Amino acid sequence: MKKAKTILFLIFFIYPFFSYSHVNHYGKLKMIEMDVLRNGKKIGYNKYLFKSQNNLLIVSNEINFAAKFMGINLLVVNGSSTETYKNGKLIEFNSDTIQNKKKKYNKLILDKDKKTFEINGSSFKGALPSTALVGNWWNHGILQSKMIISPLSGSLKFQEVYFLSKETLKIKNDNYITSKFKIIMKKSIDDKKKEEFNIWLDDKSKIILKVSYSKFGNWEYIVTNVEKFY
Repeated sequence: MKKAKTILFLIFFIYPFFSYSHVNHYGKLKMIEMDVLRNGKKIGYNKYLFKSQNNLLIVSNEINFAAKFMGINLLVVNGSSTETYKNGKLIEFNSDTIQNKKKKYNKLILDKDKKTFEINGSSFKGALPSTALVGNWWNHGILQSKMIISPLSGSLKFQEVYFLSKETLKIKNDNYITSKFKIIMKKSIDDKKKEEFNIWLDDKSKIILKVSYSKFGNWEYIVTNVEKFY
């Protein structure tokens, strides 16, 4: 089992698409819309808007969904965020979210030496390495980073990423050739508790087309619309 995981881990590091890691290639994007589904039923949406100006890339996000069980609200999320990149490097992030009537937030800024992010979040306040990535599903850089910052609360998680297979993914009437990955995420490196996510990355556009995971049901984030500037 360990040998198989090692092989997959090595495949992840040599896989050729990662030459596209710079976020500036998203500069031609105008919008990515994702449906949020639970147990096969649409319960909300996640929308990303992109704006490029000079050497800045500004990505705005709006998320809204409500999952119910037997008529009772299980998880209700309504939030928005803005992240700003300069020359491909994240310099600022701000989010405000209401989750089950509780306020969550993350205010992040890159320090002047560009070595750490200064974070004022609802779950964490302090400095984190600038090599960490804010975990939003528009950015395929999430498949490269070992450290993920929660966009909701500023807390840090550690992850391992494995390439699983090539797969044809059908969304509505379109077929996409994708690379499927698995992310294993933990609060600490030695933590026995973990979260697992399956990711389908479009080989052509380098856009994450689908995310799935299981937690109080089967969840999916599926891209339904992509708009570009021409």
